[in-house]
Amino acid sequence: MELSIIKGPQLVIALDIGTTYSGYAWQHRSEFETNRNNVHFNTSWGAGALQLHKTSTCILIKFKKETEKAENKKPDIKVSIDENKLSITEDVETKIGQEAERVYSGIAKQNKIDEMYGQYYFFKGFKIALYNKHFNRSIEDQIDQPFRLFDVMALFIKALKDHCLKKLQTQGMTVDMKKTLFVVTVPAIWTEEAKKFMIDASIAAGIGNKNLLLALEPEAAAIYCLNLPEGERKDMHDLGMKGQKFLVADLGGGTADLFAVEVEESGSVREICPPLGDQVGGQNINRAFLQVCYDSFEGDDWAKTFGKATPVEMWKMEAEFEKKKVAIGSDDPDGEMIDLEVPASIRDSLHDQSVKLKDTGYIAFEDREFMFNSGLVRKNLFQETCKIVYGTIKKVLDKTEANGLRTVVLVGGFAESPIVVENIRKMIANDFQGIKVVIPSSPFKAVLNRAVLFGHNPMIIRSRISRETYGIETNVKFDPNIHDEQKKWNQKITGEDYCKNIFHIHVRKDQSVVLCNAQPVKKYIPVYKHQNNLRLPIYKSLSSTNPKYTDEGDCEKVGEINVVFENTTEDSEKSVDVSMIYGGTALSVIAKDNASGKEYIADIKFNRVK
Repeated sequence: MELSIIKGPQLVIALDIGTTYSGYAWQHRSEFETNRNNVHFNTSWGAGALQLHKTSTCILIKFKKETEKAENKKPDIKVSIDENKLSITEDVETKIGQEAERVYSGIAKQNKIDEMYGQYYFFKGFKIALYNKHFNRSIEDQIDQPFRLFDVMALFIKALKDHCLKKLQTQGMTVDMKKTLFVVTVPAIWTEEAKKFMIDASIAAGIGNKNLLLALEPEAAAIYCLNLPEGERKDMHDLGMKGQKFLVADLGGGTADLFAVEVEESGSVREICPPLGDQVGGQNINRAFLQVCYDSFEGDDWAKTFGKATPVEMWKMEAEFEKKKVAIGSDDPDGEMIDLEVPASIRDSLHDQSVKLKDTGYIAFEDREFMFNSGLVRKNLFQETCKIVYGTIKKVLDKTEANGLRTVVLVGGFAESPIVVENIRKMIANDFQGIKVVIPSSPFKAVLNRAVLFGHNPMIIRSRISRETYGIETNVKFDPNIHDEQKKWNQKITGEDYCKNIFHIHVRKDQSVVLCNAQPVKKYIPVYKHQNNLRLPIYKSLSSTNPKYTDEGDCEKVGEINVVFENTTEDSEKSVDVSMIYGGTALSVIAKDNASGKEYIADIKFNRVK
């Protein structure tokens, strides 16, 4: 797909869908050619929303007509496991971000939960489901209603895209969709299945497949580092100079996503080791904070008390904590307190003392609020999460390929926290004295900003490290010295013995691959002369660089090309040349029928979903 995207788009729109926050940015081609730093961001997200370049990653889906009558029970909504296509045919309304939070909060206050079933669905944090290796197609909303994950993501992308197009139209711009490229950001550590899921969701959201490009989030941040103003470049260890190696750590709400590169003489960058990451970020702090709340009560009655709080009250408290945690400085006085409004049911139970707080010194209840000592947040919550983040960074810095790397760049929303920066700096300085940790002036904007530039110039990333081994399943003549006897089969016409399930390698795991350059061509010949087609099953192995058979270890079929031999006879020469090409963030498999010259490109279907 990436090999066929439109070239030289008149307009690039980047959609950054984060675990916690999402937003969009845009730039016209003329602006890119004259001043590539002139990227535009939206900061208007509806009445009452903060004027920031991102909004909350959440969506309210309202069915104009109830899907089922709610009679004090949840509707039995069946979740399809068909291929990735939008299954909703009814007319629905959607709201996203802080506007969705505000509207849903009002609906929840005016209606009982059983009155909302089948008509209102509210989702937060749904992107996190795609981080799981075997992700599930079904998720539940705030009141436990099941829904297709694919539909939620597609509707969110559509709402974000439509919000952007409406914004441009109100500014008097005419958008030619055929000449517009949409860049959708994804974590580098995601599986190919998850990336394909996002491609399909974007297409279902109304983006043409020739107008769609994925950008790996830490790679976009690396591009940001190559285009810094001269003054900021000097402050950041002369970042982006030719020959320099540096590591980008994109610290978001759900992941720490790392990308190590070297700047080449041409100004492009090459990946120097496979991406690493972990499911750790700002959300870990939030979960630990809620656990501290639970652990601060005496006895077991707190569980019943918290169970009475509405979902809206709980996520409001978490959202308030989300805002305040980032502002806590690393050197705040121990006595500083953080105040959060308590849900009504918990507040009432504390007033009548049906539940009591332990005397920990970290948390107190005054009037309507919990008061937290900031020392709890700095030492108990942040420190453990920072240790996990640093452990992932250290794995990269310890690699032989990272020799000579002298700069670690922290970007992403989690890097806005002074506590995070201070902790990571201390840990790196302790083990790697020669490495400097730097933070750009706007770490929260880095990915979104340069995803736009990536859309204008996708080949700025010159080479990548293959995450997996890819090849074709084939048959070869049986050799008793090297082949498994159980895989031997006899070709009855010629009487020759063959070995089945051979993994014929095209690209190896950890191999450096230059983008848009075809790997060596390999020829495949039908076993039978009378064959009028040749199936070429495409396989991958995540762990092995040298798999022998396609049914060993973690080898998995990811696609298939079926070459049809046209206008040939039994005596005709039949052969197929196969090459694999990295076109950006995905792999294309091209098969050419040597007799007709016709080319086939694989439509890889990933099946590792439930």
